[in-house]
Amino acid sequence: MRIQLTLLLLLLGTSILAQQGRPRSGGASVEVSGKIVDLDTQAPLEFATIAFIDDNGQITTGGISGADGTYTIEVPTGVYTVQFEFISYKTQQLQQQAITKKMTLPTMGLSLDTESLDEVVVRAETTEVQIRLDKKVYNIGKDLTTSGATVTDALNNVPSVTVDVDGTINLRGNENVRILINGKPSAIAGFGSTEALQQLPAEAIEKVEVITSPSARYDAEGTAGILNIILRKEKTRGFNGSVQSFVGFPWTAGVTANVNLRTNKFNLFNTTGVRYNESPGNAFFDNRFTSPNVENPIVQETRDYDRLRKGFNTNLGIEYFLTETSSVTAAAFYRISDNETTTTNDTDELTGAGALAVSRSRIEEELEDDSNLQLS
Repeated sequence: MRIQLTLLLLLLGTSILAQQGRPRSGGASVEVSGKIVDLDTQAPLEFATIAFIDDNGQITTGGISGADGTYTIEVPTGVYTVQFEFISYKTQQLQQQAITKKMTLPTMGLSLDTESLDEVVVRAETTEVQIRLDKKVYNIGKDLTTSGATVTDALNNVPSVTVDVDGTINLRGNENVRILINGKPSAIAGFGSTEALQQLPAEAIEKVEVITSPSARYDAEGTAGILNIILRKEKTRGFNGSVQSFVGFPWTAGVTANVNLRTNKFNLFNTTGVRYNESPGNAFFDNRFTSPNVENPIVQETRDYDRLRKGFNTNLGIEYFLTETSSVTAAAFYRISDNETTTTNDTDELTGAGALAVSRSRIEEELEDDSNLQLS
């Protein structure tokens, strides 16, 4: 009985000594320092994270490294797993580190985590304007300044192309410009008229080609050149689309929706837009005649314009891919517009001394309802 009691006391004492030899977390704090570097280059890693994790998996304390990769952290005495982390580097740990006094941990080298980077995709975007031998290509879809505008607004940004307030397009100062849609004459442009271009939203256009030196593939029409407008046709597979709306002052508003459904063999696409636009304006003319036969040599005219344009357009098409380089496309385009223009002309004729002799007022009303349907 005495021998068994002695053995029991010896085992109990050994257990107490073993527990006293393993410091518990949460004691007095001591200073722990060290350094973190890149394993390959040995360059110091700034802002690397150091965490002290107890036996329960809880982070007791931690810190970050400085510009030279060193760190100094106040840590409660105990046994910890020290974890080192840095963005895009593999996490490293020092297991079962007994922190009982001020100490310096070994320098830790971290290596790049090459497996965390799957792939890098580099996409090259074309510039807004491409200058080629026989033409200039203007990518409207790449220009954020044309968002909410019409095609005629976007054409004003193309070098050598100008559009006046009535929508007349001039190429290098010449109004004799031929308009093509997707490379051929189209009812969208009225086979020569540019009125439809003021109704088309810029979001419906992929690019505009300004052909100043037409080759033999084009008919010999248009002394100034050719504008070829390429309508947008989404190439991304699956179902996708977008809706864009805008509002401005003088009052203008519109909504444009692009929808596309593409499979391996088919591509169904649609662009629909609604637009409302008010375009007020004014002008003043002061004419002076030097001929002695003119009774009233000073003629002053004031004009006030009040333009209202409303339009709807939709472009629906389906494309069947024969091979990787050839396809057959069927498309339908429908457009309706309602334009109203009121012009007020006030004319005053003055004598040579500046006295009012004759005063006239004229109001011009112009109404235009238009619709186009094209199948191709």
